[in-house]
Amino acid sequence: MRAGLLGALLAAGLTPAAAREPIKAPTTEALRPCPAYGSGFVRLPGSRSCIRLSGRVGAGMDLQSGNRGAAAAPAAAGRFAIDTRSESEFGPVRTFVRIGNGRP
Repeated sequence: MRAGLLGALLAAGLTPAAAREPIKAPTTEALRPCPAYGSGFVRLPGSRSCIRLSGRVGAGMDLQSGNRGAAAAPAAAGRFAIDTRSESEFGPVRTFVRIGNGRP
């Protein structure tokens, strides 16, 4: 059984030395800034569109006192935004998506 499997692998061109060679990742085009749309925008490779990813995270404690004594609870909030802009034959096109959780 082992001889049959080894023979099949060798016939397919798969040798133990070939299996250990590292695979090189394809190189990607560097992101170029889009100063016309403001800070943080970069041009999408192969496109005329520009994109900006932004967000924020906040954490703290909610402290309350009342008739039953003091209470503390952790509080966290976060927000993530995607803003894309490009020029079309009809004028500028903008897409904006914001996802948030918690209090601002």
